[in-house]
Amino acid sequence: MIRIAVRNIPQICWRNAPVLGTVSGRFVGQTPQRSQETGTHMIGAHENARKSGIFGKLRKKFGWSKTSDSKLRICSYLLYESIVDKLNYLEFFRRFDLPDTFNSWFLVTELHVWMVLVRAMGEGAEKGENGRFLRNSIVEAMWSDVNMRARKLDPRNPAGAKKQIGALAEQFQAALINYDEGLMGDDKVLAGALWRRFFEKECPSFEMLEALVKYVRENVRELDSLSHDDFVQKQRIQWQNVAKE
Repeated sequence: MIRIAVRNIPQICWRNAPVLGTVSGRFVGQTPQRSQETGTHMIGAHENARKSGIFGKLRKKFGWSKTSDSKLRICSYLLYESIVDKLNYLEFFRRFDLPDTFNSWFLVTELHVWMVLVRAMGEGAEKGENGRFLRNSIVEAMWSDVNMRARKLDPRNPAGAKKQIGALAEQFQAALINYDEGLMGDDKVLAGALWRRFFEKECPSFEMLEALVKYVRENVRELDSLSHDDFVQKQRIQWQNVAKE
């Protein structure tokens, strides 16, 4: 198990949180083997985040440096961006009967971040650290984004936000282990992992769970098929249509 140190984490609204309106598209401790060791966001707000938030700040700070770490860090943020930019969150909420809350946004994002982490750890070991560095930077990008959105949702309660984000961080750690075990098992094991975490043990139907298992398998397979250039340098990630039967 490898320990990831991710700092400056604040708040989340839980499954019974109030509706946020229109939505688009942990300290992380010992994270699991498959994704870690092997070969809301509101419409319009995201554009501002890209220009003045974590993505703009990162580009401004690092530029397109020739150093490997700088390139990988920027690519990792763009990989994270390929999740929140390309996913249709409202379609996900409809398809899997999720409430339109920040917690639902996080559950969907977390699942896709995990799939990207699985692929990231398949990167070659140039300098011995590329896959691990890429993985850690993707997680860092996610928490930076979560922090920014949480501050906008509850700017008057930073202490409560920090406490809830700490709890969410522990859930994220457990989710990675849970999903890794599911991926390495058969479809029944993966279904159990998704039922426990994504559906929070409240899946409305077996057909819905079956559809999500198929969706995860197909996307992991597609990510595995991407070359280093298409995955890291060009971020050519195309998520499967969650609405298809």
